[in-house]
Amino acid sequence: MRRGFTVIELLIAVAIIGLLAATIVPMVASAMLRARVNAVSAESKLVYTAFRQHFVDLEEYPNASSSPNFELGTFEPLVALGYYDGSILSQLANGQADGYDSPDDQRNNREFWVEMTLEADPSVRFLVADSDNAPLGGGTYRNGIYLYRDGALTPIHEFR
Repeated sequence: MRRGFTVIELLIAVAIIGLLAATIVPMVASAMLRARVNAVSAESKLVYTAFRQHFVDLEEYPNASSSPNFELGTFEPLVALGYYDGSILSQLANGQADGYDSPDDQRNNREFWVEMTLEADPSVRFLVADSDNAPLGGGTYRNGIYLYRDGALTPIHEFR
């Protein structure tokens, strides 16, 4: 009666486990990244809605530089005014948006853009805008939420 496994049997088992791991680990990592992108995409829609509601109520978007100005790390004044809870910040690189502006080429605070980078993968960026001045927008009027990846800007959801 034979007991245990031979070295060859153990090597075959390890090789099979290695092949399975080499196949499954990238798939799991990709699925996790997709889940994070989807979560930030959904949250970006809430950010866009918060900006629009601010505009409807106050007839302007938050200021870029004069008080009360939009804060990249807190999303104030949207949070203080109850338009948004700021929950997207934990998913963003450095816990804050990359940039914001409310350009005045269409009169003061009549347009806005905010750009954000996904913490889990800095090659994934988001643009939430109602503006033709967003750096990621390339000078084209953008209204909605956009995903910027691999040099391409793709609408996630456009609001009309």
